[in-house]
Amino acid sequence: MLYALVFAPFLAALLMVAASGKDARSASRLAVILAATLFCGSLTLLLAGDYNTTPAGWFTIPGAGITVTLSFAVNGFSAWMVFLANIITLAALISARKTTGGNYRNFAIGMFALLGALNGTFLASDAVLFFFFFEALVLPAAILIGSYGGPERREAAANFALYTLIGSAPMAVALWYLISIAGSSYVLPVAQAAQALPESTQTILFWCFAAAFWVKTPLFPLHGWQAETYAEAPASLSAVLTGAMSKAGVYGFYFWVIAIFREVAFKNGMLLLGFGLLTAVYGAFMAMRAKDIKKLLAFSSMGHLGLAVAGIFTLNVEVFPAVLVMLVGHGLSASALFILSGSAERFAGHRCLDKMGGFASRYPVFGFFFGVASILAIAIPGTAGFVGEFLVLLGLWGVSKVAAVVAGLCIILTGVYMLRLIQKVLFGEPGEISEDQKKLRFPIADAVATAPLLILLIVFGVFPLPITSSLDYTRVTEDQQAEIEAAIEAASQPAAVAEMTEQVSAEPVSADTAAVEAQVVTEAEEKAVAETATAEQEVKQVEAEDVR
Repeated sequence: MLYALVFAPFLAALLMVAASGKDARSASRLAVILAATLFCGSLTLLLAGDYNTTPAGWFTIPGAGITVTLSFAVNGFSAWMVFLANIITLAALISARKTTGGNYRNFAIGMFALLGALNGTFLASDAVLFFFFFEALVLPAAILIGSYGGPERREAAANFALYTLIGSAPMAVALWYLISIAGSSYVLPVAQAAQALPESTQTILFWCFAAAFWVKTPLFPLHGWQAETYAEAPASLSAVLTGAMSKAGVYGFYFWVIAIFREVAFKNGMLLLGFGLLTAVYGAFMAMRAKDIKKLLAFSSMGHLGLAVAGIFTLNVEVFPAVLVMLVGHGLSASALFILSGSAERFAGHRCLDKMGGFASRYPVFGFFFGVASILAIAIPGTAGFVGEFLVLLGLWGVSKVAAVVAGLCIILTGVYMLRLIQKVLFGEPGEISEDQKKLRFPIADAVATAPLLILLIVFGVFPLPITSSLDYTRVTEDQQAEIEAAIEAASQPAAVAEMTEQVSAEPVSADTAAVEAQVVTEAEEKAVAETATAEQEVKQVEAEDVR
């Protein structure tokens, strides 16, 4: 299934080539059917639990003798990220027909290529394979922005590509160094090689990796590409960029930076936590003063992702499930709002908030969906956002009360700028529109695309256990408990053997009997020691897997 989820989107892109380039209706039907099939496949990961594929050789790096493997693995975090990528892509393809017109087929090809790169990024367990997919995200996204975006789309696409590619350059060098000394590109040997290096070297490599994920998330001050990119991209693509692609940076911090550079991450955790909070504060204040509807949503997304990074770098395993709930909630709400902002832009003919208004009375169905999506984005009780943000706030309180106060301020500011957004779009003074724009109606496709996202926000707010249980590191499974009990029992056996030895030595016995009993005792001691060592090794392996 992991291979299918990674490579099937690219096959879907090839199938879309065979679709009609002139008949947008038939092309959209095919795209939605393919995307729905992929989404159903992503659901299986949520039910299957953690597992991995057997590594298969892909190619050998010339001169290094290192074989890069096609190896994929799924854990609780990556399963939900794949779920997000697939459901948001499905929603984006449903809503995109109104904005792409006769070029829908080419748009769908790019979206499926982007989805394949996203799935590969979240599922790859080979470091080179991960880097390949992580960088492959840039190409289809930049092409789609440059082809279907707003008036400044080419500048936005170039800015996006340059920022992300340059940001990943230090990671490429660090990765090459690590795999050269590890002799493998698989994640476990790479992590072991990194942890055996001097601390100063580890620190340099740590920041090389962190820079790539810093840009992609993005965190302040390497965020310059984000607002313009999200604003100029077509609304359906912006939904995928903010709802799924931005999570690749947070996932990189979680799965690669912390796992490979554990000790350095603990020493630099407070610094990255601080930058996460700085990003959250900056994003909130920029959203409050934004005059472009899509830039407001872009800065809002930046603020929420800053909080998520701050939660990750509490380095508290009890906070990780809260961060995952927050990311899922943000992905659903932000993508729904971006899709609906595309409708608002079509109604008004522009993105300027001050010239919008009165949409609640003019387009009541749109007003309902936009109002509900905006209120749910505030993270009111009963939504996934509330559960995630509240638990992250508690986690930050345990690390630093100042950090918790700052995070609480950002959550309050979210309500301020979202209420401003509602007032400007739905209840503000109506702006001037043309006769053609007066004839526009809220497309049913946007309602169909966003309704499931908003429903899931409430479902996961009322019942977040499916998300939190996937990263419950405090839960000990029955198999793990049995291994721990076996280790304890084995560890107690040498003492019992020693006691038996004392009893035997106290009794008068013949030389032959003593020799036989001594041999039995020796064999029992050797067996007990071997069992103890094996049990201790199994326990350490289980604990290491849990921490990872």
